[in-house]
Amino acid sequence: MNGMLATLPQVQAGKLKVIGVSKATRMPLLANVPTLAEQGINGFESGTWQGLLVPKATPEAIVALLNAELTRIIRSPEVRERLVSQGAEVYTMSPAEFSTFFEHERKKWAAVVAQGGVKVE
Repeated sequence: MNGMLATLPQVQAGKLKVIGVSKATRMPLLANVPTLAEQGINGFESGTWQGLLVPKATPEAIVALLNAELTRIIRSPEVRERLVSQGAEVYTMSPAEFSTFFEHERKKWAAVVAQGGVKVE
């Protein structure tokens, strides 16, 4: 299990073979590789993502400015094409959408950790 940005170069070099992707749908750069769900492993979906967190007291105007500038940069043809060519799926979100996404991810993985009995030692 590994993210595409780190894995794709090894796959392209013939050093790794991908047997499945843990996304809901197949990945464009690996269209011939089935999802785990297609192989009978239902209920498991994961992926890596990046986001920017700021202190809770950050003024909304600053949050809006940071979001607007990062969205502009990520959506620029040069940056978007470079990320896509490396296997990334490029999505941007508003601050409110990201807050909802982040909270969902936090709860999802906290439940996995609790169910697995993971302890920090």
